[in-house]
Amino acid sequence: METTEIEPFLKTDRNKVRKYWNKTESEVLEILEELKQWIKTQDLPEMPTDSMLEFFLTNCKYDVEKTRTNIITYYKIRKLVPDFYKNCNPNRAEMQETWNMGVYCPLPNLNDDLCRISINKLFPYNSNFDVRKYLANFLNVYEVRICEDLCVSEIVIIDYEELTWSHIFKFSPFVISKAVTIMDKVAKNRIKNIHIVNAPSYVNILLNIGKKFMKKKISDRIQVHGSFESLFDYVPQELLPSDYGGKEKSMAELIELWKKQVNKYQKRFDMLERFVEDN
Repeated sequence: METTEIEPFLKTDRNKVRKYWNKTESEVLEILEELKQWIKTQDLPEMPTDSMLEFFLTNCKYDVEKTRTNIITYYKIRKLVPDFYKNCNPNRAEMQETWNMGVYCPLPNLNDDLCRISINKLFPYNSNFDVRKYLANFLNVYEVRICEDLCVSEIVIIDYEELTWSHIFKFSPFVISKAVTIMDKVAKNRIKNIHIVNAPSYVNILLNIGKKFMKKKISDRIQVHGSFESLFDYVPQELLPSDYGGKEKSMAELIELWKKQVNKYQKRFDMLERFVEDN
């Protein structure tokens, strides 16, 4: 399918990102062509778009061999960790319900350091909360990022205002380990900082579980904030949603935009679903 025909929701500056890695457009295109010739020799379900290939290439710091491994892993991990990919097509009714469990919301604009800021927010707990489906929805949004985003690194904001013990009991070590594995092998954990806001005192229980599966360099980048004022020392306030004190649209408005953007990629999710079923 031609994902390039879809107007991107995420704003980026490819030339600035390339310049950060000391690459010119012609150099990038040459590497992309090399990757495409290699992909023709592989048993993959598609030829990734140039945008996708550049996303992987940038995440791997322009190491072509690591990029090849990243591309293969991106497809094959669906078989290795099927719980997060089978029956997770966003058009399924049970996946539509996950938007009410919590959201992964990458913000539209990069900061001056070319970092993509995202907000992970849990919603009030109810008996339908399914942590695997919730994380699968995260991956569906990330799929859109793979198709249209380009950045230097990530700044993650986790809003735990609605976190309860009921949520925590759902986040078993097994589920967390699988989620961390996916993000490490596919997203390459290009994380600059993780900022936790609105956290209850018992958030350390969840953090201690998560840190056991994280690389130390990632766990060392987690910061818990007692107020939004301290968050603004690390994240430009104007880029945040209006309900976080910024000038961007509200979280509710951004979530609705993300729902529409994910829906635009329905043909792609259908293809990926068939690929999982065939494996």
